[in-house]
Amino acid sequence: MIVEPDARYAILNMAIDQALLELATTPVLRVYDWDRPSVTVGYNHDLRAVEFDGPIVRRWTGGGIVWHGGDATYALVVPMSDPWALTRPLDSYREIHHALAEQLNAAGHGPCRLATEEDRKAGALCFEAPALHDIVQGPRKIAGAGQRRNRAGLLHQGSVKTRLDGEFWRQFATKLAREVSALTEPSSPVL
Repeated sequence: MIVEPDARYAILNMAIDQALLELATTPVLRVYDWDRPSVTVGYNHDLRAVEFDGPIVRRWTGGGIVWHGGDATYALVVPMSDPWALTRPLDSYREIHHALAEQLNAAGHGPCRLATEEDRKAGALCFEAPALHDIVQGPRKIAGAGQRRNRAGLLHQGSVKTRLDGEFWRQFATKLAREVSALTEPSSPVL
């Protein structure tokens, strides 16, 4: 688990997630922040369609258009050497979000639940269009994500519409893994 101590600019955040997908040899949960309000766009959307006076960058994963700045952002990388990387996409999405919803509820950010078919809405703006197994609080979507799989493994990039501390993320990580190690000072700089 890596909780980035410093906010980074948008293109660097996406590059680090990509590098982790290509290079990680064990599962990694990375939690990070933005140095200024930024927009990320899922690979199915046209960057030119977004009007924003700030950084706009493409995510490696799918999903809609996400405005970052007051959210908590994370990436979960599972290398292909880990059997969990072969979990079906809908199942991995549901399992990750189930653990996140449990932790949000346990930390007093509830009541949260996974979105059902009845909650689904179409649209390009991520937080206005709940997808199946996103996290909702009443009628409002509060967490979503996108996934990408390639020969290296699985990348799950997510955003939660509230600030969350390192302890929250450690507890979330323990819901996903048998053992969690926190990387506090990398032995070499991360990009």
